[in-house]
Amino acid sequence: MPLNNYQKMCYRWFGRSAENVVTDKMKMSLERAHITIRPGAYVSYMWVSTILAAIVSTVIYLTLIIFLSVGILTSFMLLIIPALGTLITYLYFKSMPSSRAKSRGKKIDLHLPYALNFISAMSSAGITPTEVFKSLSKQRIYGEIREEALWIYRDVGLLGRDIISAIKANIERTPSEKFKEFLQGAVVTVQSGGALKPYFMAKADQYTRENRVVQKQLIESLGIMAEAYVTAAVAGVLLIIIIIPLLMIISSAGAEQLTFMYVFVAIVIPLIHMGFAVILSGMSTKV
Repeated sequence: MPLNNYQKMCYRWFGRSAENVVTDKMKMSLERAHITIRPGAYVSYMWVSTILAAIVSTVIYLTLIIFLSVGILTSFMLLIIPALGTLITYLYFKSMPSSRAKSRGKKIDLHLPYALNFISAMSSAGITPTEVFKSLSKQRIYGEIREEALWIYRDVGLLGRDIISAIKANIERTPSEKFKEFLQGAVVTVQSGGALKPYFMAKADQYTRENRVVQKQLIESLGIMAEAYVTAAVAGVLLIIIIIPLLMIISSAGAEQLTFMYVFVAIVIPLIHMGFAVILSGMSTKV
């Protein structure tokens, strides 16, 4: 994938230094995430973006200090703005390749049972493994597995590798342990002189059964989370909102409790809902 103008500028500024600090882990993460830019270019992009975030957050900090005329203590407290802005930007770009690779691995695992049924059906028709992966690379309904098949066929069609070498290369770069296991089994089956058709059918049946178990566990977990959400985010919140006005009527410290009510409604309630949203997003795989 060609670099955009901003990434080209980043590489011109820091490319030489970035190439010297690129690690094998970074290279593997970019490859598994299918981020098709040079590791040195990505590190340069990360550095410049972090510097820009530091500059922008510092300008925001100085603007608040000057126009709000805050005290020394508040000025020190507001230093968290440039510190957090810089740190969050750096950590985001640092972890983004591995996070995207993990996300791809989950999506591959999700589609794997269905893709294996397709592969076993094609193999039963006597189609060669190269043509099987070529056909699979055209099936968009299989999501990220289509991308994996596309890379395997690319190695065969464009780079001139044999199908075994192409599969072995994909074993090294796929982020899915299940798909890696499937490919390793296919290589061993071919090299030992076995037939691929029974192997594909057995794996399709195995992953279909495992997928049923995973889906059942996910549904049960979502049921538990639904009950927790109703208890904590609905009933609990309503109870607190009812109790606080009653305490304000009984107690003389009405202003303090009113302030707590504002904080609770404006900050705590949204955080509760955001927390449940993040947990549910992590539990269920987005397709």
